[in-house]
Amino acid sequence: MEDLLQEHKIDYSVIIPVYNGEGSIEELCDKLISFFGPLEYTFELIFVDDYSKDGSWAKIINLKKEHALFVKGLRLSKNFGQHIATCAGFIKSSGKFIITIDDDLEVNPQQIQLLIEEQIKSKAEIVYGIYSNIERSLIRKLFKLIYQTIAKIIEGSGSVKGSSFRLINTQLAKKIATEATHLIFIDEVFLWYTNAIVYVDVKHNKSKRSKSNYSLISLIRLTNDVVLYSSLFPLKMIKYFGFFFSFVNFGIGFFYLSRKIIQGIAVPGYTSIIVSILFSSGLIIFILGVLGEYLSKMFQLMNNRPVYSIGEEI
Repeated sequence: MEDLLQEHKIDYSVIIPVYNGEGSIEELCDKLISFFGPLEYTFELIFVDDYSKDGSWAKIINLKKEHALFVKGLRLSKNFGQHIATCAGFIKSSGKFIITIDDDLEVNPQQIQLLIEEQIKSKAEIVYGIYSNIERSLIRKLFKLIYQTIAKIIEGSGSVKGSSFRLINTQLAKKIATEATHLIFIDEVFLWYTNAIVYVDVKHNKSKRSKSNYSLISLIRLTNDVVLYSSLFPLKMIKYFGFFFSFVNFGIGFFYLSRKIIQGIAVPGYTSIIVSILFSSGLIIFILGVLGEYLSKMFQLMNNRPVYSIGEEI
């Protein structure tokens, strides 16, 4: 096995983006090694520490010492986010296929077998593990429903599915990583490159964390970035709003003008004028805000901001 690893003839690279995961990554590493150990597959484990605030990096260093043959470690120089940390792992991977899994043990590593079997059977480029029994708070369920509705409108039903537990063809993953920007959302970008995507049901376990790394504000911000980065939907909605209100205002204006000219009826209405002005001003400010968001994203993409920076590597 050592010769195969040295020649980069690795079957599976397992990428684990880590953020404040010191309480779970040792157990996760042991379970991953226990899963792959009896099998014929060669593998490597790549832990990408997204500048954790706890002792995650120290744990990764210890894991490297204990399992030098299997473990690699990257520590980013600042917190770039889960998707960018995953892309950093893509670049460093040597396997024929890549498996991504979170650091909180919400998925039992034994279920990797389901992804492998489905890929062998379907020859798909991406296999997602979809949670069949996930439990979330009412607020998160409501937020997810809103996100799914928006995603269906923007990208179609395929964009609604997906998770961070996936098996990916390495060539596809590296292509995405090398072309990535700091606004990347991996699961949306996959849809730009391939339709060879399949799904398998997996069991969801309770997280080892007492609190999610994603706050509600973070999820709202992420959804906003996904919508602006992956589609022109907001701009199209502005166009439709503009056409609609132009038509309505033209009709109202024609109605009152005809009453004034044809019937000679004066049209009082200071209140209605003020309301119309305030409503129109609010709509204009909203439109300018959306345009400003697009301009800010374009500026960020054009200023050559680095996608990520690796502070330490072992």
